[in-house]
Amino acid sequence: RIQEAHKDDPLYRFIVIPAMDDNDESNFVYDYGLGFSTEYYRNMRNMLQPADWWAKYMGRPYVREGLLFPVHELKYYDELPHDTPDRKVAFIDVAWGGGDYLSMPIGYVYKKDGEDVVYIEDVVFSKGDKDATIPKVVGKIRRHLPYTVQLEANNGGNEYKDKVEELLLRENIHINVSARRCPTTSSKMQRIYQYSSDIKKFYFKSPRTRGIEYQLFMDNLNTFVMEGKNKNDDAPDSLAGLVTAIFNTYGKVTVFERPF
Repeated sequence: RIQEAHKDDPLYRFIVIPAMDDNDESNFVYDYGLGFSTEYYRNMRNMLQPADWWAKYMGRPYVREGLLFPVHELKYYDELPHDTPDRKVAFIDVAWGGGDYLSMPIGYVYKKDGEDVVYIEDVVFSKGDKDATIPKVVGKIRRHLPYTVQLEANNGGNEYKDKVEELLLRENIHINVSARRCPTTSSKMQRIYQYSSDIKKFYFKSPRTRGIEYQLFMDNLNTFVMEGKNKNDDAPDSLAGLVTAIFNTYGKVTVFERPF
């Protein structure tokens, strides 16, 4: 609250160093065994409620009553179903560095009792520039071979798409990669809220089976609030985009008899 009240006051300066860095490693390991180890902080995180962890150790407090995707309301899995997925879909929320995350969830879609059930099997979640993220994106596409990859056309998405396609074609990988314009910042919150119930039906990897980027992705999702400010909304925004890509919610085609 003090930071918010004096954020533009030149007489105030705030230094916030989180316990863990973007690689999920301790920021407080010093020479000669001093400080606090990564293992110490990971154990501490496992013992605390998420709101306590983020406020006391990460310097990012939030109003827990405003969480849209709290940990206990999501679904988790350890292993994918043994059946072959009906399809695989990836969505990329493009970022060029500078503080925002490029976020790319990859969903495995299975048919169960006539319904689509989605498992988020992998993600790219990185603050790197295009030279760092494009090889990661291409590597994940090569590994999972999704049936379709959809990007946001906003903010240079078409350029990013062209670079990804170029590298895929060099490896003789032919996948439907498309770019579509997505909501502006003012309507992002509306889209995330609109598809929040669909996102809560997704299955996410359990904590013990996640890699570092997957954990960062989930941290971003679990701390997203509808009321108040979010430092980043890239994980929930990309999942809302994945909903549109999987269920084609941009528009529906209706077949009807010829009128003449």
